[in-house]
Amino acid sequence: MSQPMETVVDRYIALIDRAVHEPAVLEELGSVFAPDVVVQLEDFEPVAGLAAIKDFYRRFYESAGDGRHFWNTTLLDDGRLEVHFLAAGRTPDGQLVARSGIEHATVNAEGLITHLTAKAVDLDV
Repeated sequence: MSQPMETVVDRYIALIDRAVHEPAVLEELGSVFAPDVVVQLEDFEPVAGLAAIKDFYRRFYESAGDGRHFWNTTLLDDGRLEVHFLAAGRTPDGQLVARSGIEHATVNAEGLITHLTAKAVDLDV
């Protein structure tokens, strides 16, 4: 049986999961994102540049509860990485939440994400 290979997107999602409880881990985003990266998450305005993205995630996770992602990553024929994910968690006030979606990542020759998009929908829990 073959083992799935770990991609830069897998490392990114693992870092983001840790950021809820370890905000300092956001300093490691430079190990997965190119300096000029553009991130477009759902309906948020696109965020460009590593410093701005660290700040975006820092603000995003300041008021987040507990959560975890589960995902599968596929290399598409055009070279992009496609991630089908499920995120489940609990808000700070105790409510259960779940989202499902798809991310697409473009990776440069150095193996860093240069462009990331994500679309997701809320699931009934």
